[in-house]
Amino acid sequence: MTSIDILGPHVPVIHNTLIAIIDSQMILVSIAVVLFYFLKDRQALRYSLLCLVFFINGYLTYDLILSVDGGKVYRYIYWAAMDVLFIAIVAYWALKDKMYMWQSIICQLVVIPAPLLQLFRLVDRHLMDLSYSGYLYMTVLPLVNYATVFLCFVPLIYVLGKNRKTTKVTEETS
Repeated sequence: MTSIDILGPHVPVIHNTLIAIIDSQMILVSIAVVLFYFLKDRQALRYSLLCLVFFINGYLTYDLILSVDGGKVYRYIYWAAMDVLFIAIVAYWALKDKMYMWQSIICQLVVIPAPLLQLFRLVDRHLMDLSYSGYLYMTVLPLVNYATVFLCFVPLIYVLGKNRKTTKVTEETS
């Protein structure tokens, strides 16, 4: 039985595109960190810093994991474990009021497909020797990452809305 390579000759193009996306996500998260530092919003800053740390970790360990994991097994377990760790930190911080509860809940709902997809990819590639997860893997994970980055900026909308309401109230009382 022949195995079908769904990526074909486009692997370098897709790889370079994914690296560019990772770079743009790190830039956006860095902007969020600086922005919330100056706005003195500790809860939003904490989430943005967590995202930045995890993006930097992923960016720095990506090539190392690919070179060490020749059998293409442990990379999926490692990446799923990192996603679960991210979710656990976000949940713990929300319970301790170190980040916004609503942001934590949305983040957990957004990120939960990532470890599930990593483990599905592992099973799909190695236990069943199929290629069902290829396109799903290439589309869902970038969407999860961008949604996580977008969540860094949602408190800014909240802060601006709150400031607008307080300005409106002070104008009405004067």
